[in-house]
Amino acid sequence: MKPRKSKIAEPSVRDKLGGTFLRAFQSDFEANGVDVIVRLREKYPERYAELAAKLIADTEPPSEQDAFGHCKSTQDVGRQLLLQVGAEEDAIAPEMIEQALEAYDRLIETLTAIAASGATVDN
Repeated sequence: MKPRKSKIAEPSVRDKLGGTFLRAFQSDFEANGVDVIVRLREKYPERYAELAAKLIADTEPPSEQDAFGHCKSTQDVGRQLLLQVGAEEDAIAPEMIEQALEAYDRLIETLTAIAASGATVDN
């Protein structure tokens, strides 16, 4: 089977809007300074805390583990491995999942050998 080329993912509308909002927010902050934040915190502490939490959540990059956090079975892990390299969700067949899991097992075995020996491992 020929490997599929990863396609470059277009940013989602949410990502585009979030980026636009954060740039506008930064511009507003640069123009009006810390004083606005102080007034917001003093007058509306709940809104201040909510805004801070949202900004942190939206700007924090997701970790690789987050992508696998929803997996409940080895088949889910295999599917996620394929999605990570650009496979289309509706094109993933059970045989592909099995092959992905086998490849993952080989990778783990190789990494374990490298870690145990402290040297390179020939394939």
